[in-house]
Amino acid sequence: MAAQRKRANRGGKKAGTPVRGILLRATLAVIVAGALFGGGIGVGAWIAGGGSAPTGVASRAASAPAPAQQAAPKPSHAPQSKTVQAPRDIPLPKMAKAVAAMKQAEAPPPTVAAAPPAPQDFPAWRRYAVAADTSSGAPLIAIVLDDLGIDTRRSRRAVLLPAPVTLAFLPYADGLEAQTAEARQAGHELLVHIPMQPHGADADPGPNALDMRLGAIEVLSRLDWDLARFSGYVGINNHMGSLFTESEEGMRLVAEGLRDRGLMFLDSLTSPKSVAASTVASFGVPTTTRDVFLDNTDTAAEVELRLAQTEKVARKTGTAIAIGHPRDATLNVLEAWIPKARAAGFVLVPLTAILDVRQGLSTQQASRP
Repeated sequence: MAAQRKRANRGGKKAGTPVRGILLRATLAVIVAGALFGGGIGVGAWIAGGGSAPTGVASRAASAPAPAQQAAPKPSHAPQSKTVQAPRDIPLPKMAKAVAAMKQAEAPPPTVAAAPPAPQDFPAWRRYAVAADTSSGAPLIAIVLDDLGIDTRRSRRAVLLPAPVTLAFLPYADGLEAQTAEARQAGHELLVHIPMQPHGADADPGPNALDMRLGAIEVLSRLDWDLARFSGYVGINNHMGSLFTESEEGMRLVAEGLRDRGLMFLDSLTSPKSVAASTVASFGVPTTTRDVFLDNTDTAAEVELRLAQTEKVARKTGTAIAIGHPRDATLNVLEAWIPKARAAGFVLVPLTAILDVRQGLSTQQASRP
């Protein structure tokens, strides 16, 4: 029995030897793994927290070349042992400005309004018109004095009248540039008083009169000469011309010349058979006619009577045009009448102001005396 136990014990030792070896190797593996794991945790904590590395790791890190410093992201729970400078913020535009900029970029370009016409682009009858206020609704009166330029003394008296009147200068007078410049400076409108063929062999309209017996080419040549004598006028009216203004053919030539130059026409109505206004208007030329002659008889009583008639027409129709001449009786009466007319509620205006009203409002023309 004893011998059997000894043999069994010797056999057990031999059998247990491999088991102890395995246990020993497993124990060593656990120890090594634990060491490696602990070292890894220590290195990680050192990197994250910026603290000292474990002894073994620190010594090896010290001997190795230092890598370039790089900021590592920090978890929110990590202790901030060092102050790390944050990168500088790039300023962003405010939202309102950004939205406005986007809308402006997407919006179509604004429509540019057409520039108003320059003064040189207006027709002459508007370019040289004298401004007048007609908004009050008061009756308007335009005084036209023609045959000016020959008698320079009386022409100057007309220029000195204390109201805006319309002055018609004969084209064959001398010194017209100086005379008309003074008239414009005084605030008056200008017309060229074009001489035209009258009835009667003894009536003399003066040199370069329009006469259909001379042919169309000569009529146009004379009209060109008349209109080139001075500048700054708004249009023309006829001097005499009782026969010429009855000629539709002749007035067509005049109408073409006025239309091409942007001028207006005032029919002096020296003939009851005149076709001047209707013919010229058919060419698109701004046109009107006179209402009253002031001084067919050269007396103060006649002028006063005709001014009273002018006032009556103005009250009835809203506008009136009266034509007179530079005569002493006419000028004397006008000088006294102008302040009285204003006090009575009349507005004295240049010719173009009445032309504007008559064209714009289609005012019925008064019957002619």
